[in-house]
Amino acid sequence: MLLKNSLKQMRRTKIKMIVFLLLIMLTVTFLSLGLNLWQTCNANMEKYEKVFTTIGVVNQRENSIKIIKSWDAAEKEYTYWDKPVYDSILPVSVLDFEGANYIIKPEQRAYYGAYCPDIKIYPPDQEEKSMRMWGSIIEIMPYEDCIPTEPREVKVVKVLWGTTYKEGWNILFCDHFNDNPGALESGKTYITQAQSVPNYHTGSYHHAYREESIPANLTISSQKNKFGEMVADKDIPHENWEEVTDNFYETKTGQKWKALSEASDRFIKHTFPVVPINKTEFLMDFLQGNVHISDGRDISDEEYGKGEKVCIMPQTFAKINDLKIGDKLNLQLYFADYERAASQTYMPWGGLVLNFGLLNSEGKAYPVFEDGEYEIVGFYNNIVKPTMQPTGYEMGYNAVVIPAKSVKNSDENNIVAYGPMKGYTTSFQIPNGTTREYLEKFKALGINNLEVNFYDGGYEKLASGMDNLKTVAVILVAISVVTTLSILLFFVFLFISKQKKRTAIERSLGMSKKECILSMLYGVLVITSIGAIMGSFAGFIITKFVMSNAMNAEKELYSTVYSNWVNNSDKASRLSETFVSTNLTDVYSFMSNSDTCIISNCTYIY
Repeated sequence: MLLKNSLKQMRRTKIKMIVFLLLIMLTVTFLSLGLNLWQTCNANMEKYEKVFTTIGVVNQRENSIKIIKSWDAAEKEYTYWDKPVYDSILPVSVLDFEGANYIIKPEQRAYYGAYCPDIKIYPPDQEEKSMRMWGSIIEIMPYEDCIPTEPREVKVVKVLWGTTYKEGWNILFCDHFNDNPGALESGKTYITQAQSVPNYHTGSYHHAYREESIPANLTISSQKNKFGEMVADKDIPHENWEEVTDNFYETKTGQKWKALSEASDRFIKHTFPVVPINKTEFLMDFLQGNVHISDGRDISDEEYGKGEKVCIMPQTFAKINDLKIGDKLNLQLYFADYERAASQTYMPWGGLVLNFGLLNSEGKAYPVFEDGEYEIVGFYNNIVKPTMQPTGYEMGYNAVVIPAKSVKNSDENNIVAYGPMKGYTTSFQIPNGTTREYLEKFKALGINNLEVNFYDGGYEKLASGMDNLKTVAVILVAISVVTTLSILLFFVFLFISKQKKRTAIERSLGMSKKECILSMLYGVLVITSIGAIMGSFAGFIITKFVMSNAMNAEKELYSTVYSNWVNNSDKASRLSETFVSTNLTDVYSFMSNSDTCIISNCTYIY
């Protein structure tokens, strides 16, 4: 009765009632919009924190450039290319500064070579071709005294290792990339590692043979310590061959060639790269979505933290060896490369580059420093076509990923190469949204030849958009609350305080004070409730529309620039600036650098 009477009285002032209803609807719409936006932004930010990871990569820039030259016997001219020179190798510890706020501290990681005698590296139809293309360790005898500046005919008298040559063959022998080779004497025997390549010589040197054989002395050790210093002696052989004398294989030099045969067999037939990591997203192919888990699961954060014996591997590699999720993989780790990424030795398309020495400083094959059984928890596939010239950011061919902490033994005596920090070897993780703060503190260190780049999957762009919407939401809520209260107070004043005559009549009809108050409030409350319900619904609809448009715009930006799932070729091309392409004249040649005494040649398997 009181409600009916209250509404009847309000109908007598229809204009006031309609204005009141509309104003309540409008203010509650904005209040609802603000609250919904605020809640949605908070929910999205929580999701972003779970989905996105901010990874930093570090590059040490060179101090100068050195011009390297190599002789080409066919063209009779030098080929030149640039080589970066570093005054010193900066340790990772320079990045351990106050306020860095690391989730995972910077690590300069190696990739390991794993020896597995029961594992097939290549598909059955490619195994023989791979061995043949690698070359052979052979003994040769020249038919006449000569200097092999051009192809000279020699006889293969013994094959110590390899399938490229057979005993009794006549081959064309040329020290192709040496501008001043030594002499070969008729009737003497020499040992070398030779590989057949197309013969680009003209004239009489090209007749009757399609290929020439280029020598290399791969007994040179490139072993280093973790300061980047050479461990091996600097007694570099003068020539790419050694004379085989009486009791040669009992001498120190002869023992090296025997050890090289063993090391070559292990490296070519049964070795694949292992990448020890503290987070899968430290690998750029995974971070950018070029590689994805196709079966099983990724290594968990807990497994990384505890150093569990688990791994993920390429699905194609597993298929060759008939491996399944849950199977055990024996990994015998025997060398560590801290200078290059796995893809720069084990090229993604299957090529193989020898860019370090296979023997240690004692002239022996590197011993296994870690032997463990790893459970396969996942397989991954590459959804991007492998590049012929890897930048280092790609996954190496047959690369197996393991937790870094699962390797318990030191690799200190098994380092084949050690170089400056590069984006593909040095990574760290910081909290999302703190890149600007980190860079300000990093610049304050004054380290001019270090460069830090961040990959956050677009987090800061998305978070910035959410922050802007949240600011708008807070303003809407504040204004709407003040406006709603003001409207309520104003109309309460109109509908209640101005109703003295009505109250007097109701009192004269016998209504109590409480009934008179309720009579006036019921109508206001009903109109307010109707306006609030309609306004809340309208605010909800508008919120969905606003967020839908905002997220569509962000998704478009996200998919083309910052995607974790979609490949971005432009970003990949920018990464390539750290790659120095290998010139053809690198192949099978050695550079006896007095500063580093490393092998700079590259031997390819196609």
